[in-house]
Amino acid sequence: MIQRTGRSLLLAVFATLLSVSCVSQQSRAQAVSWTELGNAWAELERWDKAGEAWSRAMGLDPGQLVASYNLARALAEAGKYDESIAKSDEFLAFDPENAAVMAVKAYALHKAGRDEEALAVYQKVERLNGGDLASVYNLALLMEALGRIDDAMQRYEQILLIQADHVGASYRKGLILSSQGESDSALPLLLRYVEANPKSKEARSALALAQERAGRYQEALGSYRTMLENDDKDADAWFAMARLNLTVIEDGQAGLDALGSAITNGFKDRDRVRALLDDPKLVVPEAVKEALDKAGLLTEPAQQPPADPQAPSP
Repeated sequence: MIQRTGRSLLLAVFATLLSVSCVSQQSRAQAVSWTELGNAWAELERWDKAGEAWSRAMGLDPGQLVASYNLARALAEAGKYDESIAKSDEFLAFDPENAAVMAVKAYALHKAGRDEEALAVYQKVERLNGGDLASVYNLALLMEALGRIDDAMQRYEQILLIQADHVGASYRKGLILSSQGESDSALPLLLRYVEANPKSKEARSALALAQERAGRYQEALGSYRTMLENDDKDADAWFAMARLNLTVIEDGQAGLDALGSAITNGFKDRDRVRALLDDPKLVVPEAVKEALDKAGLLTEPAQQPPADPQAPSP
C-alpha cells in the first residue's frame, strides 16, 4: 500500500528515474520506478498517465506482473475495455488462476456489454477467491443486472453474514426487498446505506419510496425534505412531497405549494401527473388541475413536423 500522497510520490519517483542510468543491469530498477510512478498517477485518478507509466515498466521488465495487472485496470478505468481484456489475457497466460486479474477482466467484459462472458469469469473468481467480498459483491451485481435476482440475493446475504455493515450489499438487498413488497424489512438496510452516503439522491429516494410503501408517510416526507435541503431545485422531490400531501396526508395547501415548486423547477413527467389526477384520494382536484393546466402539463407537447426530404442540408 502506498503511504505517501499522490503528488509527493510523483516528485519522489521522478527523482528516482532521473538518478537511475539506462544501462541494462539497472532496467529492473527503472521498471520498479515506473511501476511506482503509475501507482502515483492512479492515486490521482489519472488513468491515462498511469497506463503509460506501467507500459514503460513492462517494456523494461516483462516480469513486472504488478504493472501488467495495474495496466489492465487502468485501461478499464479509462474506458478502453477491449484493450483491458486483451491485457488481462496476456497476464493470465503467465498466471492463469490470478483472481484479481480475472476480476478486472470480468469488469471490462461487463462494461463492454459482454455480460454472459463476464458472469462466467466472475463465477471462476468466486470459486478461486470466495473469501474476497468484493468479488462476491461484483458477481451479485452482475447477476442482478442479468435478472437472476434470487442468485444475487443469495450472495448479498452471504456477504452480510460475514460483514453485517456492508453498505453496498445492504443497499442492493434493500432495493430488492422493497421491489418485492417487503418494505418493512428493506427499511433498515436502505437506511444503513443512506447514513453512510447522506448525499446520495438515488438512495434517499429509494428510502423514501420504501417508507411510503410501508405506510410511514411522515418519515417519507422527512426524506424528501432532506433531499431538498441538499438540492432545493430537485423537481422530483418537490413533486413527491406534493403527491403525498395532496393524497394520503390530505394537506391541500402544502401540496399545492410543493406542486408549484416542482413546476417552477421544471417538472415535466406527464405520466406521474396523470397518476396523481387519477388517485381517488386526491384533495382539491380542481386547484391541482388548474395549476397543471397553467403549466401545460395536461396537454401533450406539440409534435414537430417531419423534415422535408427535399430541403437542403444546412
